[in-house]
Amino acid sequence: MTREDGRQRAGTAREHLQVAEERYEYAKDSAAPSSSAQVSASNSILAGIAAADAITGVALGVRANDQDYTAAAGLVATVLPDGKALAVKLNRLLRDKSLLQYGSYCTTSKALEMLKFARALVESMDQTHKLG
Repeated sequence: MTREDGRQRAGTAREHLQVAEERYEYAKDSAAPSSSAQVSASNSILAGIAAADAITGVALGVRANDQDYTAAAGLVATVLPDGKALAVKLNRLLRDKSLLQYGSYCTTSKALEMLKFARALVESMDQTHKLG
């Protein structure tokens, strides 16, 4: 990946995070599972994946390009200074990817959990890895 490719993935990460935050705000007053909470969680996952791509793209010149997203987490773990911590957050997002993107509605508490992991990845991308 080029630095420009990394910037583009960073932009995509921010857009997914914005959608996740907007849908969470819409859903947060109800504890019941909802489509808004599911869309928030799903976009949080996409934001985390795009942020990981941007981080590794700029730091290493590559991104994981595999259907098995655990390869992305392994690649993120190699990036200094915070790659190992970011890989834990990415793995946490990926653990529930199929359920939250293709399964039934989720709760707002689950959406908030996913949103926190995505925010951490995007914030690191912008601040530590200078893509902001």
